[in-house]
Amino acid sequence: MKCLFDNNLSSKLSRTLNYLEGDKGIIVEHIREKFSADTPDIDWIRQLEKEGDWFIITKDNQIRKKPHERKVWKESHIPIVFLQKTWMNHEFWEIAWRLIRYWPKLKQTITNNRKVESFELTVKGKITVIK
Repeated sequence: MKCLFDNNLSSKLSRTLNYLEGDKGIIVEHIREKFSADTPDIDWIRQLEKEGDWFIITKDNQIRKKPHERKVWKESHIPIVFLQKTWMNHEFWEIAWRLIRYWPKLKQTITNNRKVESFELTVKGKITVIK
């Protein structure tokens, strides 16, 4: 399984989680490691779909709201973890320790719910399936 951090999250954090996962864990990459900064969401979502076995973590809820992006994402069946809006109120170090703290639970939830396409993660670690 592979995880992609969207542009609105730190590449330092994705590299840290990838390092902590080690050789036998989940591969964690930042979007800028795979795509140019100006790649439209639709294009990189389609590419991840072709590669298979990805999930995405983002603070950008626009993917759910823009009809053309939502359509491509839903057709791709790629699980997306949307960080609840309140994550925006926190600085880098707060976001970092919380994501690292909740990482094992998040991985387990996604692994156990492979057919679910969207989740929301609160700053307190609650993971909710979004319909």
